[in-house]
Amino acid sequence: MTCSYLFKKNYNMRNYKILLFVFVSVGIVSCKKDWIKIKPNKSVDVPTSVADFQALLDNSSVMNDIRPYLGEVSADNYYVTYNYWQTLPSLVDKNAYVWAGDVYDGYPTDGPNWNNSYRQVFYSNLVLDDIDKVGSEEKNTQEWNNVKGSALYYRGEAFFNVSQIYTRPYSLTFPDYAGIPLRLTADISDKSVRAGLQDTYQQILKDLQGSLNYLPRIPLYKLRPSKPAAYALLSRVYLVMQNYSKALSYADSCLQLYDSVLDYNTLKSTVTNPIPGLNREVIFQATISDELQKVMDVNCIVDSNLYKSYSSNDLRKILFYRANTSGLINFVGTYTGGTVGSSSKAFGGIATDEVYFTRAECYARTGNISAAMNDLNKVMAMRWKTGTFVPFTAVNTSDALDIILRERRKETPFRGLRWLDLRRLNSEGANITLTRNLNGQLYTLPPNDPRYALPIPPDIITLSGMTQNER
Repeated sequence: MTCSYLFKKNYNMRNYKILLFVFVSVGIVSCKKDWIKIKPNKSVDVPTSVADFQALLDNSSVMNDIRPYLGEVSADNYYVTYNYWQTLPSLVDKNAYVWAGDVYDGYPTDGPNWNNSYRQVFYSNLVLDDIDKVGSEEKNTQEWNNVKGSALYYRGEAFFNVSQIYTRPYSLTFPDYAGIPLRLTADISDKSVRAGLQDTYQQILKDLQGSLNYLPRIPLYKLRPSKPAAYALLSRVYLVMQNYSKALSYADSCLQLYDSVLDYNTLKSTVTNPIPGLNREVIFQATISDELQKVMDVNCIVDSNLYKSYSSNDLRKILFYRANTSGLINFVGTYTGGTVGSSSKAFGGIATDEVYFTRAECYARTGNISAAMNDLNKVMAMRWKTGTFVPFTAVNTSDALDIILRERRKETPFRGLRWLDLRRLNSEGANITLTRNLNGQLYTLPPNDPRYALPIPPDIITLSGMTQNER
């Protein structure tokens, strides 16, 4: 394994020179002989102040733009033609698209999904290891609190993202499923081992709940975490855990602090990306890894059943989708709006519409049908052409859930959430089977198949000796 380092890097227009030890396969074993030793000099400073640590966390290319993408590639929002599939530049992407047993097929590592997530963990640990060592005059200030809370948030979020790609869906029935390596310090000499699935989720919850003690209600920038973001992410985690009372409680806590909904009637369908970035619904800005765009370009065709499910008066049909030159439907409704990097980057952050749908679903599951439909209709009234929306009604819990889950899928495509929903819904009996057709050959992913946990990259297995996922 090789190790790399980053230094003399400017963050957010600050001239802080920060010496970081960032290794390629983060969280495995000590680099030992391969470790590149650098002697600091006057031009290279180790971060020691709150401002230094904040600058480190403000590195958006690491902390905001690297969310895993293989779940979205594996989900059912789109399809590609056989000819295009053959030309995909990444063997990993080709194999993930058809849920191959050996996704990596000889390819040694996975930067966009595994390494980048653990780099986010490593940066967070660098802060958490030393933030308590700053001078007494800086401790417990608003700035200090923001740094500590943000680092806890980022680490918990990264652990959660990895768990949704590389572990089996959460289950109380099978508590001994393998989890992920829980790197809790920046010490690279610590060997990584897979924690249990229950321990993995408990650490995620501990980090995110801990962040609430420090994060601000309103962040200086939406690229930074906040209390509403932490509440929203906790609601997402508990939804995956099928703990609907707690998912409801955290979604409600988020919306009590931030509940803006964007009126789609104010948007223009003729612009390249109709949904503006950093819009009033965005709570926390993040994007899915650029690798996703190499798969989902103009050759990514939206699932026809998904597209047809929108009513003609539903503005999402014209704001989210557009026909390409071949008349096939592409997705253009990313919530990034071109504000971060490429305009085609997929949104991987947190927005209020998701939180409303989570609360609505949990209201329905806990028997409050009226509140469930009120939440749903609050969002839907902003999605239909003015004067055409008729509020949804439900006669019972099952009816309410069917409507909410149907609209949730239509509301949040290509955000990385569909893979999470497939995993959790199938684990409770939704019985959704995914199918691909490439040149007449059918590929299927049955409900609760072991392939819902992608294989851990080969170099990680080789270097650590940890167990590989069953495929």
